[in-house]
Amino acid sequence: MRRFGAGQVLGFAAFLERVPMRRSDRHLCVCPLYHSTGLGFASMSLMVGGAVVLEPEFEPMSFLRTVERERITTTALVPTMLHRLMALDPEVIRGHSTRSLRVMACGGAQLPAPLARRALGAFGDVLYNFYGATETGLVTVATPDDLRALPGTIGRALHGVSIRLLDAEGAVVPTGEVGELYARSTMLVEGYHADDSATRSSMRDGHFSVGDLATVDEAGRYMIVGRRRDMVISGGVNVYPAEVEALIDAHPAVAQAAVVGVVDEEWGERLRAFVVLRDSVTDEPRALAQELRQWCRERASGAKVPREWVFVEALPSNPTGKVLKRELRDWQGDAIAV
Repeated sequence: MRRFGAGQVLGFAAFLERVPMRRSDRHLCVCPLYHSTGLGFASMSLMVGGAVVLEPEFEPMSFLRTVERERITTTALVPTMLHRLMALDPEVIRGHSTRSLRVMACGGAQLPAPLARRALGAFGDVLYNFYGATETGLVTVATPDDLRALPGTIGRALHGVSIRLLDAEGAVVPTGEVGELYARSTMLVEGYHADDSATRSSMRDGHFSVGDLATVDEAGRYMIVGRRRDMVISGGVNVYPAEVEALIDAHPAVAQAAVVGVVDEEWGERLRAFVVLRDSVTDEPRALAQELRQWCRERASGAKVPREWVFVEALPSNPTGKVLKRELRDWQGDAIAV
């Protein structure tokens, strides 16, 4: 339940203070308008007097052609779309004029650090990563400078937003440690309709949580490490899939990865990685699985190394671009154990 009053306008104003959207802008909308990313950015563009160019769906080549043809200055993508865009040959991207772009906002899901680096390299300092939820509204924004300093960060709290990272007992965690992210702002919902129990379980001292786990550094930059329900406990060690996914994403053969926990009699849970490869990769699957496992072993502790690998053409996602991990957990096909 949400009231659309002055609080919503104040939230948008705080966002515009950090992200340069102007009256002269031409915004390209490729996200569904029933989702907060598509509707929110189209609304903000109109609020400042800009124009909005609508595309019926996202397709990487069509996106580049539209940016060039319509002289697009701002756009908003979810990470799945950005993955697909950056999977194109760099020469293809360079073959289209994207110099008009000033703002490429990304949000709605975790932005892996390797993907942030690739996007900054391809398009320059135009990438802004934002964090928010239907329940909380806009919470943080990472500027290009933030992403250069800490790739993948969701940035700093917006003006008027209070953030607390809390442990299971409700105590604030120290800087650098993982806690559940609770936020309070003028955009906060009143609660879940006809579900007081769900509302109460999500609230602490006027702050609301959707279950995301995060850390904050000394500079006040937040980093999402996963969701509470996605956390894997393997051999007694807490493993945050987003950290492992970013590690796999950094491999040059990988276009996108998702990691889930599956039941293991010895360890409680083990990691299974689902990997989308770049089009140019032709290696034999088992050899590639061994290579990726070794890549992870050289960069992370044993509990964070997937023991099963599945290569897929695409990760299942909903229309707003979020990977459907429930479907991956229920997956019944064969995996390569290495």
